[in-house]
Amino acid sequence: MARILWWRRFPLSINQENKRARILVVSDDQDFLTDFFASLRDIGFLNISSSTGCDFTENLKPELLMFDADFLDENLKNVLSQLRRLPLQDACPVLCIEKEGCDLFDEESISLFDDIISFPQNLNRLGLCCFSLLNSSRDRRAWDMDRQRLEGELKKKTQKADLALVLLKQAERKILEQNPDLPEQNRENNNIIADMSHELRTPLNAILGFSEIMKQERLGSLGHEKYLGYAGDIHNASKHLLGIVNDVLDLAKTEAEEENLQITEISVLDAVNETMRMMALLAEESGIELSVNIADDFPGLKTDERRFKQVLTNLVTNAVKFTRRGGRVSVEGQVDAEDGAVLMIIRDNGIGMSAKELALALTPYGQILAAQTHTHVRGTGLGLPVSKRSVEALGGDFLITSEPGLGTAITLRFPPDLVVSKE
Repeated sequence: MARILWWRRFPLSINQENKRARILVVSDDQDFLTDFFASLRDIGFLNISSSTGCDFTENLKPELLMFDADFLDENLKNVLSQLRRLPLQDACPVLCIEKEGCDLFDEESISLFDDIISFPQNLNRLGLCCFSLLNSSRDRRAWDMDRQRLEGELKKKTQKADLALVLLKQAERKILEQNPDLPEQNRENNNIIADMSHELRTPLNAILGFSEIMKQERLGSLGHEKYLGYAGDIHNASKHLLGIVNDVLDLAKTEAEEENLQITEISVLDAVNETMRMMALLAEESGIELSVNIADDFPGLKTDERRFKQVLTNLVTNAVKFTRRGGRVSVEGQVDAEDGAVLMIIRDNGIGMSAKELALALTPYGQILAAQTHTHVRGTGLGLPVSKRSVEALGGDFLITSEPGLGTAITLRFPPDLVVSKE
């Protein structure tokens, strides 16, 4: 009685969700159950029941399961082991109650529980322990529901991209059949449509890679803080992919050459970091060290954010593809000390190009013999010329230097009138 009065002197605040939580205590000790139930009710729990069998999870579906350590036998251990393997939506946390005078069991048995508490010695910790287990369990289930929703959205986006590519391939074949003598310029447009997988592959790899990590819970339970970052990466890659798919569909509908740019003030720092996170998986798979050097107070730009990110994506992808395993690719942001122009510099220590090869690389579908000799990549050759045209359309300058065997450096220069200074 003194213990219960002591507890009432120091009550814990309990929310309605925890108050109504289904709590099941597994024990055959009636004296213990009477005393323990009284303590749980003092904390504020209303929905408490007990069981002495192994079918408790099927019939009662508790939100928090408590075991009397003295009651644990091999049958119950097997049931607990099976409970540990249930999907998140069906699982519940398990608390072991070690009564006074009880000598706890082996380490294998201890691993079956989320927490262990002594009763009544640690009575002051019982409420906090229950709240923590209930809240963590709800958070994990919420994460699992978000993961399933995210996988559904990714599946729909992937299906849309696949459908777009199929339709474009069909349109390409029909055009070529009906117009076998089209000028070379029109043939280039058709080739662009046919080879859009070059543009789609990078965001798709980021989406699939990060979602696979989350699906397999490689970093632990879905409550791990890194999964939140991965969810953001997947979301950004999905938006980027959707933009590319829209470009492909627009290209299939019209032969207009002018781009409709959406000019806004953007954070260059955020745009670079988001793009580099999307590139990290490609670099890791290629054995390339990818680094970013840009100040936290780097100025913004008046530009089309999607085009800006697409240029960075194309250039970093090319740099990774044409750099040997073990090489380095870096992205650096600078401000011109003379006039305040913004400079974005993409460097690699890859195979490099001669002056002749560089001129070829800046033409659509240019194939570089050295690249085909020293790497296993055969791209469409769209990366550099498309990026150059995009930068110039955004009002910037595209500068490139390269040396065979030493690597390539590309500088994107955006004039002062496009720079947004941070206050």
